[in-house]
Amino acid sequence: MNLLRTAPAILAAGVALAACSGDSGPTAIEIPLAKVEITKGCGSIGEGSTCVMEAIGFTAEGQLVTNAVLRWSSNASSIAQVNDEGRVFGIAPGKATITVEAAIGQGEDQIDVFVFGVTKH
Repeated sequence: MNLLRTAPAILAAGVALAACSGDSGPTAIEIPLAKVEITKGCGSIGEGSTCVMEAIGFTAEGQLVTNAVLRWSSNASSIAQVNDEGRVFGIAPGKATITVEAAIGQGEDQIDVFVFGVTKH
C-alpha cells in the first residue's frame, strides 16, 4: 500500500467523520478549496417562491468536500436573493446570477436564475 497516495483520503475521511460527530448533524468543514461546483441549481423560479441550490468543493489534491464552508451571493438582489445555505428567493421577474465561492481557498461557480412573474387570480 502506498501511504503517500492513501494519506489524503484517510485525512479527508477523518476530517469528515470528526465533522459529523454530535447530535446536530454535519458541521461545515473549513479547509482550503481549489474548486467549487454547483451540483443542484435553480434554472427558474417563480416570484415569491424558493429553491435550494447545492454545491461541493474539491481540495487541490482533488479530494471531494461535500460540506465545505461556502459563500453564496446574487448579483441582482432585487430579482433573486440567496442565503448562506444556498436557498434562493424569487423577488421580482428578471435574471440574476447566483455565485458560490470557497470561504477558504479559491474556486467559484455561477448559475443564472430566471425569476418569472406569477399570475394571480
